[in-house]
Amino acid sequence: MLIAIFGVSAHAQQSGPAANTGVTPETENTPAIIVTKYPFDIPAQPLMQALEKISELTGHPFSAVDGVNLAQDGNALSGTFDLQSALQALFDGTDLTFSLINGQIVVLERYAPETNDETMTAPIVVQASRAPGVALGSGSASGSTVYSSELIKGFVQGNNDPNMIFRANPNVQYVAPGQRDDGASATAEQDLRPQTLSISGGAIDQNNIRLDGIGINSIGGTDSSYNGESNLPDDDKSSINADDLYGLHPQSVYVSASILEQAEILDSNVSAKYGGFQGGVINYTVMDPSDTPTFSANISRAGSNWTDYHLKSEDTPDTEAREPRFSRLNFGSHASGPVAENWGLLLSAERKTAETTKTAGDDYFGRQVTTQSEADNILGKLQFKGDNGVKLTTQIIYAPYTQEWAATENYNSEMDITGDGVSTYVGLETPIDYEGFGFSNLKLDTKLSFNTSQNARESESNIRRQIRSGVAGSKYENLCGATNCYDGWYGDLSQTEQDLGYTADLTGDLWGGDVLVGADLHTIRANRRRPEDVFYYYSTSVNSNIVCADADDVACDDGDQVSRRRVKYNSFSGTTSFATGALYAEYGMLFDAVPFGELEVRPGLRLERETFLGNTNLAPRFNATYYTDWDISFTAGWNRYYSANMLSYALRDATPATTVESRTGTTSGTDIIYSDDWSYLSSGTKYNFSGAGLKTPFTDERTAAVSFPLPFLGGTTRLKWIEREGKDQFARDSTDSSLSTYTLSNDGSSSYSSYSVEWSKQIGGDPWGGRHAFSINGQYSERRTSNNTYYVTSDEDEGVYYKGNVIQTMDLNVLTGNLDEPIMFNATLYSSYLDDSLRTGLTGRYTMGYDTIKDSGSNITVDGESYDIYEDGYNKARFDLDMTLDYDVIREEHGVLTLNASIDNVLNRGGNHTLSSANPYRKGRTFWLGLTYTY
Repeated sequence: MLIAIFGVSAHAQQSGPAANTGVTPETENTPAIIVTKYPFDIPAQPLMQALEKISELTGHPFSAVDGVNLAQDGNALSGTFDLQSALQALFDGTDLTFSLINGQIVVLERYAPETNDETMTAPIVVQASRAPGVALGSGSASGSTVYSSELIKGFVQGNNDPNMIFRANPNVQYVAPGQRDDGASATAEQDLRPQTLSISGGAIDQNNIRLDGIGINSIGGTDSSYNGESNLPDDDKSSINADDLYGLHPQSVYVSASILEQAEILDSNVSAKYGGFQGGVINYTVMDPSDTPTFSANISRAGSNWTDYHLKSEDTPDTEAREPRFSRLNFGSHASGPVAENWGLLLSAERKTAETTKTAGDDYFGRQVTTQSEADNILGKLQFKGDNGVKLTTQIIYAPYTQEWAATENYNSEMDITGDGVSTYVGLETPIDYEGFGFSNLKLDTKLSFNTSQNARESESNIRRQIRSGVAGSKYENLCGATNCYDGWYGDLSQTEQDLGYTADLTGDLWGGDVLVGADLHTIRANRRRPEDVFYYYSTSVNSNIVCADADDVACDDGDQVSRRRVKYNSFSGTTSFATGALYAEYGMLFDAVPFGELEVRPGLRLERETFLGNTNLAPRFNATYYTDWDISFTAGWNRYYSANMLSYALRDATPATTVESRTGTTSGTDIIYSDDWSYLSSGTKYNFSGAGLKTPFTDERTAAVSFPLPFLGGTTRLKWIEREGKDQFARDSTDSSLSTYTLSNDGSSSYSSYSVEWSKQIGGDPWGGRHAFSINGQYSERRTSNNTYYVTSDEDEGVYYKGNVIQTMDLNVLTGNLDEPIMFNATLYSSYLDDSLRTGLTGRYTMGYDTIKDSGSNITVDGESYDIYEDGYNKARFDLDMTLDYDVIREEHGVLTLNASIDNVLNRGGNHTLSSANPYRKGRTFWLGLTYTY
């Protein structure tokens, strides 16, 4: 019989006298193996109370069949266990057992077998369940926060981006979706890529994002140009740098929230299992194939006609300024179920689309340019679950992405910004039947993976030409309303990455503690390529006596005009490859001979070797936790994390310098003859990001945490302090006056400190029959970095103009807009009403006002040097509230039709963005509406 537990279908089956002996927890495939073990200290008490505490600690909701007795006492739990082991110990000797179904704990009666040995199936009727709470880790997992699939669905907005689940976490900062630093724009609305996150002071590309234990990180960098410009062109952009590769993103594969069973963020105290980051770790777990056939289909829509915009009030906007016009549509379907005995299959296909329209100014006669985006997510997962605990999984996810872009004031400038990604793996999880030398409960988890991705900028035109307009008699007389018009674009540019990896983790118990040893091996290959030469023609001369010697000359028109100079961007292809390897180990020891509690000590070590810089790095990890007899735990940790995103430097080296060429006409009578022969005039800048003997950048961390139940209110409270120092960070120094060569150094540095308090509580029922999961947190943080991007000059060479003086950038302690909000408070509330047919999610963030220093957008020349002018600014306090609502309008035995609605920015607040009269809008409230059918 099917049931719905917070919208998730479930089926439980029991066979034999001890049904729990064959139970395989659905969450055992989570990549964070250490985090799947929890410190339990639950005395013998009624099972209802014990299950509430287990659910609060692990984040797994529970339900029970009709008629079971949860008032009977369960066994005491004391020590560190995974969820399955804890439940087995809890129910041992009682007349109840359990099953883990799609992450839900289902309590069953323990049936005896009939004499004919036929399987007995317990009728499943929900008697009581708990709202899935935000699981705040404690002890060695004090840096972990876990969200179940119900919370992911409840808090992720209509864009279905799972990264948004973390927007209410302390130590996470981000730029609100649909907003650029300079306000709302059509380009931002068309951007369907995942939300980027800064975790614990790290840059957005310094995180380790993992899908089913496989890293899906781009190691080619996210900066589009050497001057740190945004990696998507602005709406009013009429030209780009031909060497810029727009659309780069920290993730090589974009993930859909619909396929996830669990999401976890690690912002501190990260296990030795993880490397290659200086920010944080995100673990996404894809749901396993279901035990019974299930199917779902969904569709949702948003658009500018369902969106409010706020107009800048300080001055009158330009007459050419327009609100962004867009529409977005998401749709998809999912099917899951058994395909043979012990075999299950999950198939999923989703598509997101967006369309925007931009309007040109009067010089281009107000023409409208319409562009589209498409983001697909196709997944297949085949899994075998053996009766002996063996699990064999193969999975592939294909996520192509295309975003069209075109300049409104440049003809034939259409280009596709693409970001295709594939991630596949074969994994084996198996228990090892060995007990010796103190080992027991051994389990091997091993995966062979292959990831490939390509980011590209594709255009049908590889020739851009400046054309003189307004000249009487010229065929271009009315091309545009300006003196110079532009036609054509900058051709193709691509970057590909391939990563072949193998990981193996062995976990188990050793001498009364738990142990993890593992290896992580990768070979990586990347290529950056421009397939053909690109030309920009300019210095246009107009004369009726012009004669073109070559009929195929693209920049010459007989009797009209000719381009006399051009910039040549040479074709190239640069490939680099390297290997990385890591060995790691961790051992957790629990000492119970401690006054008033227990002491857990967990030392760890990660040894890394990479051939790109040729460095061998040793990253120690250590934490200790004192568990008191009063349910209060104190944790302290000391850790080191090494960076991994270094490939961009080798790829930049492959880009050749530009060349400037010229030609002159030959006079023959009254004719001025121009041939298609060009002469070298000068060279542009060649960026050589080279350096010998460089060290690998790393971050040292000190952290402390206190976890305890809040008196009188219950729930879980966590106080946390994080202090980080980034050392040997990459910086760039100029080695000559022409700024044509740059040598990397380890002179960069960073620091981050934060203080946070968190509280999470599950509420089993209210007077109206609702169930709730509530969390609230607050944080104060400070962040300082000597270089916000690897491609800016180091502090000794960079200056800005501030309050009448030229000073070093570092001295300003410049804040980076929305990525440095020092004091903020977050709250989430997930609720279920009417027998789970109505579900709501609320996510709020209050950011206190703070002083900052901003680029005014103006420049000043001092002693022949040009400097950006910075000025004092103030970002006002702001409260953002988002909401989701799901209502089952039709609930039949074999199908549910659900109305989905979400509101981004419920209170319709404008953001703290630097606006101008040309771009005077801030995005306000946005509505999403959709339908989901589930079988």
